[in-house]
Amino acid sequence: MNITRSANLLFILCLIFSGFWYVGSALTGLLLITLVVVGLRSTFTRQVWQDFALTKLMLIYIAWLFIVALNSPVPNTSMITLPVLAGLPVMYLMATNSLIFAEIWKSLRVIFFVSAVGLAAWAVFQVINNVGYGHAVGPLVDRNAFAALMNLLWFPASYLFIITKFKTNPWQSTLEGIGLFVISLALFATASRGGIGIWLLLLPFLLWASYQFNKSKQLIAAILLIATLAFFCSATLLHSSVVERPIQLAALAQDASTNARLMMWQSTTKMALAHPFIGTGWGTFVGYYPAYRLPIENSTSGLSAHNDYLQLAAEGGIPVLLLQLGVVFGLLFQLKRVIKYVATDADLESVALLLGVLAVFIQAGVNFIFCFAFMNLLVGLYLARVAQLTDTVNTVRIYQFKKIRSWLKQLFTGFIILLIVAPFGLHLIAQACLTGIQPGLKVINFFKADISAYEIASFITIIRPVENLAQEYLTQSAEHVLTNLARETSIMNNDHLQLLNETLVRLENLRANSANNPNYGVREVELLITYHTILDSTNTDSNILKGKTAYSKAYQIIGDNLKADPYHAKSMIALSRLQVVEGHTSNALHTLNLAEQHILTRRDQQLILVETLRQLAAPRIITELDDIEKELNLVQSDSETGKPLVLPVNFSELLDAKLNSISEKIKNVR
Repeated sequence: MNITRSANLLFILCLIFSGFWYVGSALTGLLLITLVVVGLRSTFTRQVWQDFALTKLMLIYIAWLFIVALNSPVPNTSMITLPVLAGLPVMYLMATNSLIFAEIWKSLRVIFFVSAVGLAAWAVFQVINNVGYGHAVGPLVDRNAFAALMNLLWFPASYLFIITKFKTNPWQSTLEGIGLFVISLALFATASRGGIGIWLLLLPFLLWASYQFNKSKQLIAAILLIATLAFFCSATLLHSSVVERPIQLAALAQDASTNARLMMWQSTTKMALAHPFIGTGWGTFVGYYPAYRLPIENSTSGLSAHNDYLQLAAEGGIPVLLLQLGVVFGLLFQLKRVIKYVATDADLESVALLLGVLAVFIQAGVNFIFCFAFMNLLVGLYLARVAQLTDTVNTVRIYQFKKIRSWLKQLFTGFIILLIVAPFGLHLIAQACLTGIQPGLKVINFFKADISAYEIASFITIIRPVENLAQEYLTQSAEHVLTNLARETSIMNNDHLQLLNETLVRLENLRANSANNPNYGVREVELLITYHTILDSTNTDSNILKGKTAYSKAYQIIGDNLKADPYHAKSMIALSRLQVVEGHTSNALHTLNLAEQHILTRRDQQLILVETLRQLAAPRIITELDDIEKELNLVQSDSETGKPLVLPVNFSELLDAKLNSISEKIKNVR
């Protein structure tokens, strides 16, 4: 392989790897833009566009993705989520129009096989050593999603095993058989009913295609033997078996997980019907879902609908649902056409790739699958390879790039940079410089030591005001200054008053640009309560209060919060605190009592109880309650990252014991 092909292979691998990074969607976006620029440049140079069976559908799909992102009421979230979904159509369109993709694929499929074995071994290790919750998830957050990935990789891996002749390549065939066993073992170790059920559904198609290809019953028997051994090893040695979970219809009807999904689908359908054309925006499900959530659906985090088709319909409107279903029907048509007569390696490989992709699309109906960027990228690559192997290509002559006027090129380039490149680039800078250990800031300070994170955040917000990470950094910095000011003095000069008003405005904007995230509202209410006297004394129609009192503005925000999320514990706590400062102590305790009965999760019930005990103990300050509240807030911040949350053993029980002890002390004093 020459340098150009090696560079392209490395680029594709980096692009796919970026899709595994939990906060890497901005990086994935920049890499996808690079891929598009290079691919289109090559296409215009050749003046040839290759049109395959799904090309037009993919073009419409990517156009709709941008339409939704650019018209979303939550612009930053939608634009940053866009690369996750765009990976499928972009990869398909660019790969099908690449002159060297067929050569690169020969290396890619081997790398995918080795990677599948590595990921599977990782997952088996997790089960053996009870890492996390002891589920086979690999680098993912969910065993069902990992089962979908194993399915996506298992079918092409089985193709490699099938085409390798044992008599001529015994060592290679043996290694591939061992690899297929490890992948199968990891799939069964997930105990994913959806993933394993779909594998069983599609397995006969692979076996039939294999039999047509080489008429070898022994090879079919070998595949079945490998799978059977893997199943029994998973059940007996790893103690992980899908048969231990409810799989009969009668049992499923009583299964909490199944019932929760059905309720979520019902709510998500209402959400989609309420936003039928343009949707709520990509990545906004978590912000809008609480308003549609059924009160009895209290066992899920609400981060995903567990049905990608319904969630895409809610976030992107009914058109994107029709586009996704169009892709599914296209896959079924291609499979029907190819599997009729499997005579060549190309036919068999196409069947294996299509089955892997179909497994993903089917499981997306009962789990969250397409929220992972790498899943979309791999599916796009698979479909592009199927198109090159078995589709009929329609060559379209296109306009020569050199004949396009310079000003048109510059205008188009500026448009791309402003609307597409800038959001991803600035978000990536914000992630690197304003979050975590701030590695980007350290690099910048190596060359210019006097640049601060605050200055970088200010610079980003000047260019892109809706960049939430930068706005959040500036807001938190201002809140820190105001908190210290409240501790040190009650006197506020004009500079401090201006900072207060700017902070309130920033929180208002953050709420507006995040589907009215109630956490921002709670922070705004806390500032209004703390500084109500100075705000009321300087109140005009032009400032943030717009003629209202600080307390009336706080009530309005809490009302908006509970309309967006009727189960938001911190908003209910803020309401009770507002009632306390107004002198309505009994009303505040009544609010907390109602909230404890209405709240969804145990963690939120504990937060409500902490506040109840704090108010009952007043004016005494019990610092232990503050410590418990901090522990509970850490649980919330971890869950919002989307990463697996593994709580210490008996975490909730230990906190309950502490709270009961504090409650008894308060009763004895009273």
